[in-house]
Amino acid sequence: MQTSVNFSPASDFYDKTRGGEARGRRIAPAVAERIAKDELTLDAGMGTGVVALALIETGHSVVGIDLSHSMLTKAVHRVGNVAAAASLTDLPFQDGTFSQIYSVWVTHVVGDLRKGLSEVHRVLKPGGRYVVIPGMILFDDHPVSKIMEQIQSRTAEADDRAERIVPLAEWVGFTAVEVGELEAAVHEHSPEQIASGLEQRMLYHLWAVDDAVFDEKVAPLVRELRALPDPDQPVVRQTRRQIIVLEKRV
Repeated sequence: MQTSVNFSPASDFYDKTRGGEARGRRIAPAVAERIAKDELTLDAGMGTGVVALALIETGHSVVGIDLSHSMLTKAVHRVGNVAAAASLTDLPFQDGTFSQIYSVWVTHVVGDLRKGLSEVHRVLKPGGRYVVIPGMILFDDHPVSKIMEQIQSRTAEADDRAERIVPLAEWVGFTAVEVGELEAAVHEHSPEQIASGLEQRMLYHLWAVDDAVFDEKVAPLVRELRALPDPDQPVVRQTRRQIIVLEKRV
């Protein structure tokens, strides 16, 4: 079984390469629409705290956990001392502590996803809600996107799309009350910029890939990126994310 991914190696470049607070403010409204403002909310996989910050700015009360001490250090600077180092698969809370929990870009890096869902289920009150924005990306039909989709499928160990999460969640005692998609995000990078980022292992699922596997599975696709017409010219692409709302059965 795979182990959960610790994002400490990315703590110094994560916000810069993932959109930082602007990205958090873009995503947070989708979470806010699905939770109550007057209830304490657990951010399960807080990272650097960009989503929690956006929710706190709009009046929500948020506490968080994350596996990475380095990421949490940045979160504490951002949102205050409301975070603890812990894994989704071993939450440091009593049964029925929360009425609402969310995870944004987290479930794809949880080593034992069924155990993680079981832990969330345990610490939720009956009828409590778990909002999940999976990490796995849904790509458009642009040639660059097709290459990126191949890289994701070749190297990402955990698929956390609804097709996988919902059956696991139902098995541990959740009911899926919503499965949808967020508004598409627009990206503008050149194929060369993306190729260079891949060679620097900027994607989490490339960190643990050894050089032999990289040369076999990723390097040919990097060459395909550089072989596209005008590889130094930015191209506009869209990616989509799902959103899943689970409720603990009463």
